[in-house]
Amino acid sequence: LGRRDLSRMLVVDRSTKTIGDSRVAELAHWLKPDDVLVLNNSKRIPGVLRGRTEVGGLVELRFVDLGPDDTGLCRVFPMHDVSDGSTIALRGGGEVEVAEMGITKYGLSRVRARAGSLRAMLCQQGTPILGFFYEGLWCTDHLNPYYASEEGSVESPLAGLHFTEQLVTALENAGVTVCFITLHSVGSWLPFLEDEVDQHEMWAESYRVPEETAAAISSARTRGGRVVAVGSTSLRALESAATRSRTVEPSEGRTRLYITPGYQFRVVDSYFTNFHQYQTSLIVLDAAFAGKTLVRRAYSAASKRRYSFYEFGDAVLYL
Repeated sequence: LGRRDLSRMLVVDRSTKTIGDSRVAELAHWLKPDDVLVLNNSKRIPGVLRGRTEVGGLVELRFVDLGPDDTGLCRVFPMHDVSDGSTIALRGGGEVEVAEMGITKYGLSRVRARAGSLRAMLCQQGTPILGFFYEGLWCTDHLNPYYASEEGSVESPLAGLHFTEQLVTALENAGVTVCFITLHSVGSWLPFLEDEVDQHEMWAESYRVPEETAAAISSARTRGGRVVAVGSTSLRALESAATRSRTVEPSEGRTRLYITPGYQFRVVDSYFTNFHQYQTSLIVLDAAFAGKTLVRRAYSAASKRRYSFYEFGDAVLYL
């Protein structure tokens, strides 16, 4: 994977409406002393299991969420020889039972391990959720930032993959405070099924904003520093914990915050992220933060300049 911080970075200035080229390794140049940069320390586990049905058909279980009772919600594909009560023999050993089908508008299934732990089965024999053209190339460890410590995501917060220890050290040496939140990303691969953006609903995700991060943001506000969120997960966690004074409260819980154009951002001043797919809540958030017209211009410029998109692609910084 090489030096991840050598990825290209499109810099989009919302005040001047200008678009420029840089690299992630030069991020400290674009930030200021007293700014706070917030990373998501969630750690990914594999999200896909494969096995055979009772009649021998091959199936994939792609997980959306894991419950506290060690059940999981997943998409079973194909579904034609699976029904409530069916057993699936996993490729790497063990069995899961399909407890319920047809859950939510996505037609998800709730499954449980016949013996042992479903989470352990995922960790031991699962594969990561990825775009189809990366299948089999990367293991789960490749998809976790070096600072990931809180296990729980089934689909990685990907913006943090650009960060290296050297980059974080350079930011801190430049006077930028680097701190962390936790938001476990689940269900972000589910597509839009609605015709209108406002009809979409987010999957509930667990998050935590620790006391030290809240204190760092409060201190930065008194010094005139900005809050820079890395990735949509960090941004949504901070906005979920926002106060009227443009700081955050130490908090934890589950959030369904869905940010669409017209949303008034209460905490985040700048946003570092990846380039996103169309018809997702991620591109809608981009449009909410920078405006639809400027985001269209930014994506058009990135395409013409041959920026790479998606999992291992380049980055964009919205100032």
